[in-house]
Amino acid sequence: MTLPALALFGGTFDPVHQAHLSGARAVADALGCPVRLLPNAVPPHRAQPLATGEQRLAMLQLACQGQPDLIPDDWELRQQGPSWSLNTLRHFRTEIGPYRPLVLVIGADSFATLHKWHRWQDYPALCHLAVLPRPGAGSPTLEVAGAFHENTPQGLLAAPAGRRLMLSEPWLDLSATGVRQDLARQGTSTALPAPVGAYIRTHRLYNVPPGSPLTDSGTA
Repeated sequence: MTLPALALFGGTFDPVHQAHLSGARAVADALGCPVRLLPNAVPPHRAQPLATGEQRLAMLQLACQGQPDLIPDDWELRQQGPSWSLNTLRHFRTEIGPYRPLVLVIGADSFATLHKWHRWQDYPALCHLAVLPRPGAGSPTLEVAGAFHENTPQGLLAAPAGRRLMLSEPWLDLSATGVRQDLARQGTSTALPAPVGAYIRTHRLYNVPPGSPLTDSGTA
């Protein structure tokens, strides 16, 4: 009997947008498991978020309403220091035990640069990877590809860690940078779920112009 998997999807979510949600849903559907979305507190390899942790968590909670398989999780926000994925994986591996499948959701661009991540060599003993396609992503090193052998969803569910699922869709073809630029320029973005867009304009995040409407054409 296979044990249910747990998937983790980390990021700044500054702000959360439709590509984040569609990617998380695809993993949840493929593996039949919940996906925890974890906002970083202090991203170690990129600029710090513009919105506070509390605001980014609130936007995630709004975006995930009515989607019980997508679970906002504030664990990284409650930790001190850089949000190393290794620490997150160790925490959840301890929480769920040694036998249950643990899956880290990443984009193909992150997979291509995984060899630069902090102690990535520890990952195959801790988790599987679910890799979402992204335009312009390169290829991983042979060492990384060999550490996570490509497999099927059923193959990931049959082992606790060390395998890789390459999803063919949805493409992570949106960026939070582009969304923030749209918000600053025109006060709205169709890449946002409607409740998130309303929250952003209510709280005047991301340099949204004064007087922008509090409704949005985006959908959850």
